[in-house]
Amino acid sequence: MKRHICSGSRTYQQLGTVFLVLHMVRRDRHDIAVDILKKAVPGRKKTELMSEVGLSYLQTKQYLDTLVEKGLLEIGSDKYLKTTKKGTDFLDRCGECLLFPWEQQKRKPDI
Repeated sequence: MKRHICSGSRTYQQLGTVFLVLHMVRRDRHDIAVDILKKAVPGRKKTELMSEVGLSYLQTKQYLDTLVEKGLLEIGSDKYLKTTKKGTDFLDRCGECLLFPWEQQKRKPDI
């Protein structure tokens, strides 16, 4: 049985009687927008994106509204959100401009 306990900036995940420390990483708006666009490439429901990206309902609504308004995300007839061609081009350009593996540096393992 998995159980999460939050304490300050750390989240503890209980697996049986062992707690694993899961560091919470502060993300900026750019990181969150890129994360949403990456996860929406195959098409996702709003609630799926909300839980996968780790945002509240209000935060998710604000980001999705902005991304749809900018043409990076589209809402299909089946209510699925999908990254547009403009959105995938944006992701490609973001990947090119990084000078170092940012994701690997942000997520440091516990030792």
